[in-house]
Amino acid sequence: MKRIENVVLLKVIGSCELIAAIVMFYFFSDEVPALIGGLVLLGLSANSFYQAHKCYQRQYAPKKDD
Repeated sequence: MKRIENVVLLKVIGSCELIAAIVMFYFFSDEVPALIGGLVLLGLSANSFYQAHKCYQRQYAPKKDD
């Protein structure tokens, strides 16, 4: 159950970062520091979604018996 909570939390964090990046691009498209911050937020968002995907895969991967 703990991993599902982690997946949901990572997806919520990634969604918030993605929304913040889009807002920064929309409202501050003429300022270079805001564009760099938006790119950083996009990278963090992608990382959050990737980590959620990896966590979800680990939970449902068949366990190997050694």
